[in-house]
Amino acid sequence: MTDKKIKELLFYCKELKKENLVALGDCLSIRDGDGMYVTNPDKEIGEVTESDISRLGFAQVPANRMPALHRQLYLARPDVNAIITNHAPYCVAAAKHLNSMVAVLDDMAQIIGPSIKFAPSYEPKTIVKFIGKSNACIVKNGGVVAVGRTPDEAYTGSMVLEKGAKAYIEGTILGGAVKIPFLEALLMRVIYKNKYSKADQKAKQEELEI
Repeated sequence: MTDKKIKELLFYCKELKKENLVALGDCLSIRDGDGMYVTNPDKEIGEVTESDISRLGFAQVPANRMPALHRQLYLARPDVNAIITNHAPYCVAAAKHLNSMVAVLDDMAQIIGPSIKFAPSYEPKTIVKFIGKSNACIVKNGGVVAVGRTPDEAYTGSMVLEKGAKAYIEGTILGGAVKIPFLEALLMRVIYKNKYSKADQKAKQEELEI
């Protein structure tokens, strides 16, 4: 199990780097009982190796480092088993210039929800409050916090949020992005969580175990 979780972290570090969705200070983690496996935030994501991944019990997590945010989310959200804190170009732009953002793409509504909240800081309790039961939030003048039941779901949330931010910003420039009606977006989210995502996440996990 230990090797599997390290393998998953290394895989998604490479995927995020390949998509240019990272910056120094970004961090990935996977829940492990009363702790987590977490990457070193001082190491650039694309260069993370096995030696840059540590197993930390929740009581061992430094209070003033990014892993403290991951710890707080795991304690607050029993459904969360993986977390990504990263910087994606359009999300960073949204974090600088916007205060809110609604779903303008079907997959954004399904995977994240009808709207995206903007947390005022990375303070752990603040992030827990603003992310709520969602899969992601944007941090003002910062980046993205994405969570999931599996590493793939957290990664997908981060990818979809960047795609949605791009569509929202470009749509606004062209005269206004067309948002998905709230109830329709909420229904998409409910159907995704309770039906389609379960089979998809199982398949993704099986792929990584091969």
